[in-house]
Amino acid sequence: MERKRKYDRLPAELEQRILQDRQAHAENPFACRDEDCLRRQKLEKDQATLVRPAFVRDIEKIVNTPYYPRYADKTQVFSLKKNDDISRRFFHVQLVARIAKNLGRLLNLNLDLIEAIALGHDMGHTPFGHAGEKILGGLYHGQTGRYFNHNIQSARILDTIFSVNASLQTLDGIICHNGETEQEKYYPQPCRGFEDFDEKMRLGLCEEKGILKLVPCTLEGCVVRISDIIAYLGKDRQDAIKIGAVSGYDRFEDGLIGSTNAEIINNVTVNLVENSYGKNALIMSPDYYREFSEMKKEN
Repeated sequence: MERKRKYDRLPAELEQRILQDRQAHAENPFACRDEDCLRRQKLEKDQATLVRPAFVRDIEKIVNTPYYPRYADKTQVFSLKKNDDISRRFFHVQLVARIAKNLGRLLNLNLDLIEAIALGHDMGHTPFGHAGEKILGGLYHGQTGRYFNHNIQSARILDTIFSVNASLQTLDGIICHNGETEQEKYYPQPCRGFEDFDEKMRLGLCEEKGILKLVPCTLEGCVVRISDIIAYLGKDRQDAIKIGAVSGYDRFEDGLIGSTNAEIINNVTVNLVENSYGKNALIMSPDYYREFSEMKKEN
């Protein structure tokens, strides 16, 4: 008999509070405002307009970068499989954007900034996932003494290789996404300008564990960081079943968060909103966080 799926709901009081805030057009004081957008160069062509607001410009810069289409031929986890149904990075970044924007909408954050970070966050990833990253990292370190990390490379593409004058907030969200490291609480750490950003880039390039020290400067960046994990946690399981690597969801533990892709996305989103609404941090409850971490290890 098929198991009954588990889908959490927001508490009625919180739903009512969110709806009332929307009706009152209340702003989230912790959201990144378009007018806070900061670029290396103050160019007339990059000035925000009603047609192309600040972070919409970043989205368009990213999707029109020559490296963006390269997402299409990179599989997410299972490489060298002749199966069109398993995840490619093109689908992954869209799924991250979808999850992050839904979470950001509930928390009343800047959705354009969230989309820009999400679509650009894996642009510097290697073929063959983290196995490819590890091999390239070894070669790169052997030649330069530096460390290759795909999140740093993603920002280099936009900030150096093509120099598209992307915003500080988008670039910072990209280098700080680090979807391999989960946290129970994400408190944004202010970035005073490109001097701080360049120091973060130096940490990621020059220190072996430097990327573990990187924390997003916006709540929007924090949302993308957790959404990256939410997006692959269930989808990797789905892909594993699709190619026959495991027999079905009964191979996975089934607890608070559920075990299917749809359950994981819904339930973690609900828990984050429950614990984070109106706060200056992104917070998961301790019990959900423990299970979330265990599920990641199980994968």
